Amino acid sequence: MNKTWIARAGLAFGAGLALAASIAAPAQAADLEVQLTDAGGNLIAEMMHHDEGDVFSVHDWYRDGHGVRGSLYLVEDGEWILLESIYNGLGAGEFTTFQWNVLTGEEYVMEVCSVDGANDPEANDCSFREVTE
Repeated sequence: MNKTWIARAGLAFGAGLALAASIAAPAQAADLEVQLTDAGGNLIAEMMHHDEGDVFSVHDWYRDGHGVRGSLYLVEDGEWILLESIYNGLGAGEFTTFQWNVLTGEEYVMEVCSVDGANDPEANDCSFREVTE
């Protein structure tokens, strides 16, 4: 009985220490991604934010004859303000990149879309994800 109680107390104490350490530790930014899939679950496109260097990469993963566009928006008062947009028409398996300094405390949105060319104003399909530092 005492061994069980001691084991439970030790687990509770250890969990408490881990929680305290995670609260005291500074927030760590992480790499993020947004993926666009078709109705069958096939990965079409992906946009990634690589925190090291604040590099954004836009990947075309599907041989469907469409290019992809990745865009980064700043969110202010509920409005999306376009900061950067890059087209990837290099073909399936290829990617393009751009760099943008993502600031702490600001809210951003990454969006990746399937498009029919660099100047296509109407995307075929899109997916987005919020980004904060």
